[in-house]
Amino acid sequence: MTRSRRLQLGWAEREGRDCLEIQGWTDTELRELDGLDAGELGRRLAVYTREALAENVDARAVPGVAGRFELGDELVCFVPRFPFADGIGYSLLVGSEGGDTEVWEIERDSTRTASTAEVLEIYPTVAELPVNLLRIYVLFSEPMSEGWAARAIRVCRDDTGEPLEDVFLPPEPELWDPERRRVTMLLDPGRIKRGLVPNLEMGYPLVEGVPIKVSVDADFRDAGGRPLKHGAERRYGIGPAQRSHINVQDWRLIAPHARTRTALVVEFGKPLDHGLLQHCLRVCDAAGAMVSGQAELGDEEGSWRFTPALPWREGGYRLVVEPRLEDVAGNSPVRVFDRDISRPEDDPLVDRKLWVDFACA
Repeated sequence: MTRSRRLQLGWAEREGRDCLEIQGWTDTELRELDGLDAGELGRRLAVYTREALAENVDARAVPGVAGRFELGDELVCFVPRFPFADGIGYSLLVGSEGGDTEVWEIERDSTRTASTAEVLEIYPTVAELPVNLLRIYVLFSEPMSEGWAARAIRVCRDDTGEPLEDVFLPPEPELWDPERRRVTMLLDPGRIKRGLVPNLEMGYPLVEGVPIKVSVDADFRDAGGRPLKHGAERRYGIGPAQRSHINVQDWRLIAPHARTRTALVVEFGKPLDHGLLQHCLRVCDAAGAMVSGQAELGDEEGSWRFTPALPWREGGYRLVVEPRLEDVAGNSPVRVFDRDISRPEDDPLVDRKLWVDFACA
């Protein structure tokens, strides 16, 4: 790349979506960029929010804006995966084979109104977590912007306020649901699985007996670039590790009466993973057809209620469980996540019964 020219950055629209157009390239540069595959192009060019690069932060240490670069006849276009946020500055980083980096900046006009986004919940909601906890979820009331999770979601000791570093696996890319209202923060699996080098060198991300506070800063931006109405936090105690399969035969089912729409209640005996519970349970009739209805989680993700769309018929039903369902420590019906390979009882199970029968009378 050469500094003997000046790049011009501007906002444009492609197929109904805002994009960033970069003009001013030399013919040599365009030919060079055109010869790069998508991976090489992404390493040569990158877009960041200006705030992400503030205070001389190393760009390699923070995630860039997700999207793709497209080459035209005389320009390069960056199409973001999610819409650009109004009122935010963006930086284009242009690298070269020699290691030099250019930074070009552009602002988005601000059309921001008062913020309405807030944190609805931090999961798990149970008071005490196992030391080998695998995930934390944050649910927002509105779609949110990418690039803020690593900076705005923090964990500290609740007794001393000391920040806990490297608790989460770097979110690259961030793990959002399709609506971008729930983000998943994954604790470092390498530190959780016994016997792996990160676990041997650093131990678990959490410490048994040391309470923590998970906080979400108000600086977290919604899809329009506005900060949250206010921050949020949840406190947890940290208890012993959980290292056992989910045994669906241990669950307690409270069967409803036939000819009613009373909810089927399933009590797990321990908290299960909030995100996976949304998708891993279903009710089937005696013929194997799925029963339509509405499901909801109970307190502390320890139970599940299913209300059918039509009244229950007299006879048998089956609660079917997908093998990917997990508890908060990542244990499923077929495998222990933090397993000891020397214990046969922790081996993966291939013939586990993954359903529970019940009857309506």
